[in-house]
Amino acid sequence: MVKRGMYDRLYIYEFEGDLRAHIPAIKKGEDYIGFWKEGRYSYLFFKSDQKALLAGALPPFRSETVLRHEDWEAGRAIDILRLGGITVYPPWNVPPDLEGTGVCIDPGVAFGSGYHASTKGSLILLQRLFSDFIPRTVLDLGTGTGILSLAALKMGARTAYSLDYNNLAVETARRNRQANGLEGRMHLWAGDARDFLHVRADLLVANLYFQVLEELIGREDFYARPYYLLSGLLGHESHRLRELLGNRLTLVDQSQENLWFSFLYRDPSAGRPGR
Repeated sequence: MVKRGMYDRLYIYEFEGDLRAHIPAIKKGEDYIGFWKEGRYSYLFFKSDQKALLAGALPPFRSETVLRHEDWEAGRAIDILRLGGITVYPPWNVPPDLEGTGVCIDPGVAFGSGYHASTKGSLILLQRLFSDFIPRTVLDLGTGTGILSLAALKMGARTAYSLDYNNLAVETARRNRQANGLEGRMHLWAGDARDFLHVRADLLVANLYFQVLEELIGREDFYARPYYLLSGLLGHESHRLRELLGNRLTLVDQSQENLWFSFLYRDPSAGRPGR
């Protein structure tokens, strides 16, 4: 029997135009996953066939795509994932023997289930950093499901400022924030990372495409924070990153899985706050 909340199939409907005004009525159903706006098009995600519902409530959709959720997750079914002292688990399968840091994540279709090598590397480096230094504040650029912010808060950070450009990611992170009981400490924003570099933090987290990261590190307001966790980088991009950073940041640690790299940097010019 499929437990409530689990995913089997994804039903994706593509529309032309902006459907935001229709979302409050559509999202009431338990099989609704989320809404994604991309340019001139809107995408609705469900756990079951919704053609009958959509036919009566919306303009005709352009296409319907049906696939297994694990194919969306690169062939991995969502389950309990243990990485050192961190356990990532879905809300429908809470570990009975949970020890250490537990993070409840329902990824929906947002990035950050924990299985991708860049997210794994980030979680590994977060643990290594927090074993030596606990940042008071975290700025998480491209938060996705909120997994890295939530892990940082569970390990002792006081506050996380978490943002994503994608409205579906912000909605997913909001649900995960509630599932982990961290509404008062995780502040969520929807917007462009470039517009939030002024936010002060002891740790800047950026698990992003290299093209986005490249633009951010070229800005002066990117710097002057004690620590940086930079991820989402393929091998050749990691070499380019080091070239672009020059001597601005000092490499502290790194993690690699297959072709993906994650880096922990320190800014030697920034003061290191107390624990």
